[in-house]
Amino acid sequence: MSSAVESPRAASAGSFAIDVLAALLVALIAALLAPNTAVVLAPAGAVFAIMGLLLWRGILGGGVGHTILRLRSVDRLTGLPSFRVLQTVTVRRGGDGDPFSLRAPPGVFATPLPEPPQRGGEAPHLRLLIDDGTSHLVQRSAIIGRNPVPADPTVTLIAIPDLTRTISRTHLQVDITTDGLVITDLGSSGGTLLDSSDEFLPRHVAIPIPWGTTLVLGTRRVVFEQRRRSGDAA
Repeated sequence: MSSAVESPRAASAGSFAIDVLAALLVALIAALLAPNTAVVLAPAGAVFAIMGLLLWRGILGGGVGHTILRLRSVDRLTGLPSFRVLQTVTVRRGGDGDPFSLRAPPGVFATPLPEPPQRGGEAPHLRLLIDDGTSHLVQRSAIIGRNPVPADPTVTLIAIPDLTRTISRTHLQVDITTDGLVITDLGSSGGTLLDSSDEFLPRHVAIPIPWGTTLVLGTRRVVFEQRRRSGDAA
């Protein structure tokens, strides 16, 4: 995960040490409140504190140490807090990998290029219809992903917020040609499917598709719709 902390072992060790101190503090407070039963209450307080920390970590990916150090533990596969302790990664709170930081990266639009001559004075454009109701207009080429990385200033970048992290940061490229559309899976981890198929498209292979095709990127559906008039709104 690209937003993992630079020194995950050191960060996890520091957070764990703080959690241990917090549990010992709870045990000490329990012992001081009832000195006569300290032998029973101190261990009980420590166990209660540990259980609370485990629930905190599994539900919200936090803890006393994580809160102080502004960290969060998330599952490597889903990107969400998890009780699978050995399958988690530590990320910065408020960063791109934090599932509770719902800051959708803005789409970056390419500089419009001169339109080639078209029959009837109409220029074909691509309208991407996302399953959440949003849409994007593409004039030439576009790269679609959770947070696509710019490579060419003439290519439109389209970011699709995806809490499940099944869409890769740079997932798919689509190009408008004289014969229609050509798509290329850019090595995505979640894969790309035709809506009517259960077989993933090959990665790094340019594949022609007809207008109106629906693709499944991870768990999200995108319709590739044709728009003929240059003035059509997205």
